[in-house]
Amino acid sequence: MSHAVPDGSGRLAVLAGTLVPGDGRAPIPDALVLAQGTRITWVGRRSEGVVPVDAVVVDASDGWVVPGLIEGHAHITSFASPAYHPDAPPPFHDAPLLLDAFTRWGVTTIRDTGGPELGALRTLQTHTGPWPRLFGSGPNLDGNPGGPWKGMWKSDDPAEAVEFVAREAEAGVDFVKVYAWMTPEVLAAVVEASHRRGLKVAGHVGHLVSAREAVRLGVDALEHVRVGRELLDDAGQQAWAALPKRPRDEMSDTRPWRFIDPDGAAVDQLLTELVEHGTWLTPTLAVHEAIAGGHGHDHDTSPEVTAAIQLHRDATSAKAEKSAEDVRWGAVEFERICRFVARAHDAGVRICAGSDTPSGSVPPGSGVHRELQLLVAAGISPAEAIRSATSRTAELLGQTPNLGSVTAGTLADLLVLDADPLADVSATRAIRTVLLAGRQVHAATVPA
Repeated sequence: MSHAVPDGSGRLAVLAGTLVPGDGRAPIPDALVLAQGTRITWVGRRSEGVVPVDAVVVDASDGWVVPGLIEGHAHITSFASPAYHPDAPPPFHDAPLLLDAFTRWGVTTIRDTGGPELGALRTLQTHTGPWPRLFGSGPNLDGNPGGPWKGMWKSDDPAEAVEFVAREAEAGVDFVKVYAWMTPEVLAAVVEASHRRGLKVAGHVGHLVSAREAVRLGVDALEHVRVGRELLDDAGQQAWAALPKRPRDEMSDTRPWRFIDPDGAAVDQLLTELVEHGTWLTPTLAVHEAIAGGHGHDHDTSPEVTAAIQLHRDATSAKAEKSAEDVRWGAVEFERICRFVARAHDAGVRICAGSDTPSGSVPPGSGVHRELQLLVAAGISPAEAIRSATSRTAELLGQTPNLGSVTAGTLADLLVLDADPLADVSATRAIRTVLLAGRQVHAATVPA
């Protein structure tokens, strides 16, 4: 029995005061987790297991152990792309800086929902640094004129869009991401082509195609709460249409929520459809909060990380414009969006935790912790919020056998915490140790 630093090469034993499995199973007190190399081999009560004599031991008998967190919506490949940083040295630019931040905050897997080029995704996926593993979509697919982000593939021709899907699939993307200017006809073709290749489709919709229409067309996952106009009655449609048009409304307009009852019949009907179609929802409340002008965001203390995020903002276009009325209504819109998300969870919609970092200057790593706090504040239990950042997103990625829970056979991605996250979800910030595939990649207390 050894107390050396785990390196993922031998036997590992983690003693946990309380283990939170992350997949809906009850917490296990006085738990033991055994691993061989990168994978877990046994999980149970300590009294029922045997610690191998040659195991490296992580003694968390006074702490809590949860699965490594999965950031369900991020844009990290942008930081590895010369499309955004043409003067920075290749191949990684600012990406390692941000990936290090994720590691410090206990994020062991990232779902990257669109960057400017396939090469950046592949470069980061194949690097062997002590960083979170990366699943990504490559460039977003969109219609014309399309979003303002660099590297998007845009077409109004269904046949050409199917060719885009083929190129992404051949490059090894993990899913396909579509954007707000895609027409229904093109979206239907993209969904069919993607599903034929075994790829899920994630949608930032709500402009030319409503969330309801996207679900009916077979989109597997809705990104953000780009729900609104389909829930408005005639009076609400007229009131919304009379509002001044602003830059970025096609991508991020939440003003329909001024006229929506989140507990009303229209919401009931939409939630029924989401459940019937098995649609996932990644609400990204952290970035909605930022857009609404809310408070409560963390900012990484590293000036280098702050500078990298600012550089990314400077490289993008179409800044939001808000009137004094928009600011006043922002809190109401955000409150109603949160209520919608809680109701979606209660109805059986599978919720995934994602912060949309670095959008809205939401910082890498700590952003997903803010997302957990917002989910709990909306009315979701801490246990279910943690599940949204572990097994739920692993399921969306098709990685349940490998990720998202502390189960025999999964990769040994583990966080040791100093406080009980089931009593207060902000305890996920009280990180003592981070293990990535059985390897200790961080051991310090992150400022809470």
